[in-house]
Amino acid sequence: MGRTLQRVVVGAIGLVLLLAIVLLVSWLWPLSAAQKRALAALETPRDLPGSNVYVTLATLGMEGALAQRQAAVEEHTRQFQQWYADRYVPAFIRGQAEGEAGTPPPLPGEDAPPPDVDAVLCGFNEAAACVDAVRRQPQAVAAALAPHATLLARMDELAAHGHYRSPLAQTGATPWPSLRRLGVPLSAHALAHVRGDSARALAGLCRDAGIGRMLMAQGDNLLTTMTGSRMLATNATVFAAVLAELPLDAPLPAACATALAPLSADEAGICNGMRGEFAMQRELAMLMDTRIEQAQRGGALFYSSSKTLAYTAQTLGDACLPETRQAIAEDRRLSAPPARVLAWWHPQCLTNSIGCILGNIAAPAYRGYASRQQDTAAQLRLLSAVLWLREYAGQDAATPLAGRLDGLPAGLRSAHRPITVSADGIALETPAYGGEGQMLRMPLPQAVSGH
Repeated sequence: MGRTLQRVVVGAIGLVLLLAIVLLVSWLWPLSAAQKRALAALETPRDLPGSNVYVTLATLGMEGALAQRQAAVEEHTRQFQQWYADRYVPAFIRGQAEGEAGTPPPLPGEDAPPPDVDAVLCGFNEAAACVDAVRRQPQAVAAALAPHATLLARMDELAAHGHYRSPLAQTGATPWPSLRRLGVPLSAHALAHVRGDSARALAGLCRDAGIGRMLMAQGDNLLTTMTGSRMLATNATVFAAVLAELPLDAPLPAACATALAPLSADEAGICNGMRGEFAMQRELAMLMDTRIEQAQRGGALFYSSSKTLAYTAQTLGDACLPETRQAIAEDRRLSAPPARVLAWWHPQCLTNSIGCILGNIAAPAYRGYASRQQDTAAQLRLLSAVLWLREYAGQDAATPLAGRLDGLPAGLRSAHRPITVSADGIALETPAYGGEGQMLRMPLPQAVSGH
């Protein structure tokens, strides 16, 4: 009996020592080379051009002069940062006690909700059919646009800025400007064209495409990157639809050359958006270090901010690596990141189970963004090809459209998804990466297609 007890005690002590050694090894386990590389790519500082569009976006429907709205945003920023420092606790820490943190102060003007977007108006999803839809009921569209007069008048102010950077700590509770409403002007431009003012329509579409391009390429988070990308692509699509109905000698606004130019490899990637996502994760990790000990004793044993950030960098950092940029420059389909396996058995995760679990939960949400951005680049190439055919339509009129495409400039070609003429002969097409079997499409001017 005594020897049996002794063996049990020795075995228990050995098990405890083994567990302690395993945990120590996990705690001291170094970052992998891939993690270090991803961290370096994500933490590379960058300068943002021009002035910050945040105040205009945050007060898009709010009446008042810019100075008045600026003061309101500064006061909101002060209130939010105070709330964040004093009361905010991530939801997974506070559990069901949702009321403990309270709600953050709303953005200026949110006490009066913005006007609803009437279903008669085109949205980002209806860009291809927007002109025809507006033509069917122009009076109804005009009436639906009236409540959005402040928003429509504010678009020139948006276009004057060079980047987006939020002054607020980025959390799941942070209030965001209403970016969805940026699709409302599409109907106003289509209406101008339908009523005979096509020059105004083209100018507005190019202006708004430029705004989208700025948000896409010069934002500080993935939401503005993808919203800007969508805004750029939809304004380009409506632009092509308007252009298809105009004579070949109709002049184009000067701003269109820049706003609708093919995307560079950096613009066609999502690195800047991912850097913003990583900055948000870093801010959250810093907060976690403070909050986790306050909320549950011993929690730090299962959470390490540095290991969590390194683990997260593996998900976000691929977008910023040189090989990814090269693939985008060559228009190659980016390979999907490997699915994360349950992380409990990874040496880093034994003492960072909270961080690894959170990283595994978040990882699937980032799939698909890169291919959608590549498709925006392909749509801009299609539009540039349309403009090229339009410019040289009179020189090569006897050659079939498919043959004329053989002369496209090198910058508009892609070895991996060439531009072709649609089966009905009225548009250019190229395969989409964001949807299996789907085609991206831009209408041709009627004088070019002959329809």
